[in-house]
Amino acid sequence: MTNTTRPATSFLNLLYCLFFLSGFAALLYQVIWQRLLVFYTGSDTVSISLIVSAFMTGLGLGYLIGGRLADRASAARNLRYFLLAEGGIMAFAALSKWILYDFLYINSPIENDSPIVMYVVVFAVLLVPTFLMGFSLPALSRAFRFGDGPAQARYISLLYFVNTLGAAIGAFVTGFVLVRLMGYETSIWVGVLFNGLCVVGALWLGQKLPKTSLQDNHVPEDPSELAPLRFTPEFTIWSVQYALSGLAALSLELVWFRILETLIKSVSLTFSILLAVYLGSMALGTLVGVGLGHRRRFSSSNQRERVFLWAQTGLYLYTAVSIGVFVNAIGRAPSLDFLWQYFKSGEPVLSPGFAVFTYGLIPLFLLFIPTFLMGLSFAVSQSLIQDRFEEVGRKVGWLQFVNIVGSAFGAWWVTWIGFPVLGTATLLKWIAALSIVYGFTLFARKHLNALAVSVLTIVQVLALLLIPDNIHFWQRMNGVDKVSDLLVNENESGLSVIKLMPNHQAGIVFVNGLGQSGLPYSIDEVHTLLGALPVMMHPQPERVAVIGLGSAGTVHGVGGRPETRQIDCFEIVSNQAQIVAEYGAEANDSTVNSVLSDKRLRLIFRDGRYALQHNPTKYDVIEADALRPTSAFSGNVYSQEYFELLRSRLKPGGYAVTWAPTVRIRNTFQSVFPYIVYVDDLVLIGSNQPIVVDWKAIQQRAISTFSQAHYGSAGINLWNLLTKYQPHTHPIPGNQPLVQEINTDLFPKDEYSIRQRDKAVK
Repeated sequence: MTNTTRPATSFLNLLYCLFFLSGFAALLYQVIWQRLLVFYTGSDTVSISLIVSAFMTGLGLGYLIGGRLADRASAARNLRYFLLAEGGIMAFAALSKWILYDFLYINSPIENDSPIVMYVVVFAVLLVPTFLMGFSLPALSRAFRFGDGPAQARYISLLYFVNTLGAAIGAFVTGFVLVRLMGYETSIWVGVLFNGLCVVGALWLGQKLPKTSLQDNHVPEDPSELAPLRFTPEFTIWSVQYALSGLAALSLELVWFRILETLIKSVSLTFSILLAVYLGSMALGTLVGVGLGHRRRFSSSNQRERVFLWAQTGLYLYTAVSIGVFVNAIGRAPSLDFLWQYFKSGEPVLSPGFAVFTYGLIPLFLLFIPTFLMGLSFAVSQSLIQDRFEEVGRKVGWLQFVNIVGSAFGAWWVTWIGFPVLGTATLLKWIAALSIVYGFTLFARKHLNALAVSVLTIVQVLALLLIPDNIHFWQRMNGVDKVSDLLVNENESGLSVIKLMPNHQAGIVFVNGLGQSGLPYSIDEVHTLLGALPVMMHPQPERVAVIGLGSAGTVHGVGGRPETRQIDCFEIVSNQAQIVAEYGAEANDSTVNSVLSDKRLRLIFRDGRYALQHNPTKYDVIEADALRPTSAFSGNVYSQEYFELLRSRLKPGGYAVTWAPTVRIRNTFQSVFPYIVYVDDLVLIGSNQPIVVDWKAIQQRAISTFSQAHYGSAGINLWNLLTKYQPHTHPIPGNQPLVQEINTDLFPKDEYSIRQRDKAVK
């Protein structure tokens, strides 16, 4: 092919810029749409897996069908396909807040707790935009022709590079800048703008490019004449490889997320950090892979195959070595002592100096090389696969489709088998063992001799042995000196840990690395106060709800009135009750055992807000267990809309109770409830009717026989505790005008605050 049929460099660079913007917008939407959908599905792990699976299914179908349509179309039409795809995504995005939040959540046209029904609904809602996102790459892969071999593969890989780089930057900027400064709804319009630029740019390209650049003599006049895609033995092997790499990549992503969530201590920015490092490193690897194609020493298919197999071998080998070295170095290497102390603690540290390590260097150390090699492998594999221009679209589409299928399978396999059955450490070993498989493939393909593969296998086995078993793995990741001082329970919903004191008669509850509450209950007066004060104030608290189990300290606090007939406790981490029961048995703590076995207690392992939204039951007291305002999804229980939901679920004279760690939370609460009692900087109690704080009546209830027996079994003198906070308990005005500094569902300011001055709003 002569140069006259190739697009000018300036036109091609413009196309790359447009696809960069498309990738940026796609990840912006993924981050925000997932959050909006959580209001409909709940924020538990299973629900989020449903959302991710539905998102990937749409992408996969877009790749598959887009590849077939791309090979049937001329270059000019494929450019129009891209234009139409971006226009369709833009149109959906412009309506997405209304569709995902107003229609699906607020109106709730389909209320069903079945995961299958929920998946079908989410898939149907996301089908159009995700299908169009997947459609774009196959269409653009045929928009220009460079040849039948490496030249066309380089073009495809560069498209993949700019799109993935845009996605990485989009994930980072969305979490760290856009959502924090503008909220979800306004941030969506940044993506709409970028899609609009893609539409305008593609339209301009179609008009300005010379016709010779858009001519294609390899499109059949009759689409039925399109020859079927040839599934040669080699292409079938590549299909299996792409499916396997998708499964392994998504599995590793989930493992890395669990590790980073424990490391960073479960803040909302963890997801953005992971995606930014993951996708950014992959983009750089793709670019290097493109560069390798220009070198003579990699010109033959045999040499490129060797590079691909070594990249896959190194990917999994480094994964084992990096995590093994990191986990074993914590607490042993003096230079990492600050991390050991951080893991011991229960509080996240968001200071810039410390964040360099937790948000930057450590994620890069763990993820950069493996994901870089993933990207490099994509570029090299394309140079081996793309041998006929007539099949470019279908090959790109099919391979991306099977990769997505593998990813979806990996998501469910890790969720339902990997974490609950194997545990993170063993799961990681299984994935990293793929290094051995690829090592023997190097030998089978005559890229290694018997001696070399033997040495390599020994190195690989030693690398796997670096990763400790699950209990020792989490011992080190939690900064615990002796494994006997740690209780661990890991499943699909999260990592629950109790760090025991040396005498095993006390402990601190941690969930995903974040400290929650203390045991026994006598050492954690805040959780006791949160539960006990409102039920002691209420004249007849027959039915009570608690959102969050934790150590069960708040549940214990609300259970001190004989009038209370039912306590509904909603807990999103389904293994939390098990780990607390294990502590009760280990510490021989009869109070813990009596709380969990209390016949009044009904444990409901579901997102608490979701449960209240879909259950019209009215309560005398609704209590939210203390949750740090910067924790992931904390905005869902500190927003104006959440407090309005609580107000709607109260019986006449009922109380809604929340922790009040920030001024924004207080402002938000005051905008919803007409009557409020405030315990300074600690507890807010709101009601639809005037709240009478009768301390004489409270004293009589606190010193009653039932209450004294209930709290006394835990070594708590409730009346002494209440009198400590009595001087700080006073009414404050309710039904206050809306102020700028409040939290809403669409702008959870506290959750995304990363600077102290963001919180200190007066």
